[in-house]
Amino acid sequence: MLWRQVALEAVDSTNEEAKRRAEAGESEGLAITARRQTAGRGRRGRQWESPDGNLFVSMLLRPSRPPMEAATLSFLSCLAMAEAVERVAPHLGPGLACKWPNDLLLNGAKLCGILLESRNKPGNDGMGGGIDYLIIGIGVNLVYHPADTPYPATDLAAHGVAVTREEFLAALLERIGDWYDRWSLQGFGPVREAWLKRAQGLGQKIVVRLQASELHGRFKALDDTGALVLETADGATRIVTAGDVFPAA
Repeated sequence: MLWRQVALEAVDSTNEEAKRRAEAGESEGLAITARRQTAGRGRRGRQWESPDGNLFVSMLLRPSRPPMEAATLSFLSCLAMAEAVERVAPHLGPGLACKWPNDLLLNGAKLCGILLESRNKPGNDGMGGGIDYLIIGIGVNLVYHPADTPYPATDLAAHGVAVTREEFLAALLERIGDWYDRWSLQGFGPVREAWLKRAQGLGQKIVVRLQASELHGRFKALDDTGALVLETADGATRIVTAGDVFPAA
């Protein structure tokens, strides 16, 4: 993947800017960055703090795969983030872990945010005709991290790593581009295998917080769609497609 880069001083959200350009006909391979976001968003519409110094980037893709398969690009993004961190700070590698579904942890604290947004092509069967475009938005805590978050957060500077936005962006785009080319040819399998090697809590007891309830059990596996396979205390298996994962007390 050869990326075309657009660097902005400020924008409401790099994801929103990428959407606007996608809907205007921009082809895949566009990476948009901004020094500041005035309306950055995380998962479930949560506000994403966007101070100058951190990296905010959104990548426009047009994958030729069904929407369910395209959703696995969140795992690809987390995996690529881990490898990018290792490129700029190899000594941090042992402390990196991928937290389901799409967070990267450093020594147990969240290092970045990943948000995928997509639009399907119109279809005659009401199910859509495939992906029109997909945006991968990533906010990387290079020099700052928020306090009082549901899950502890950290940044690279707090670990003694001095890296510019440009340096980290180059490493990230290289790793995402490489994995995206492989995913396009071979599907989710290789990504799933590599992600599981870095998975936080695999084989351990966890709590999955849903919208109005909690699930308790052992993180058994990741299925072929990226859903979490949870083994409950009675030996039953639950397939979890959305939720926030925390270690069991």
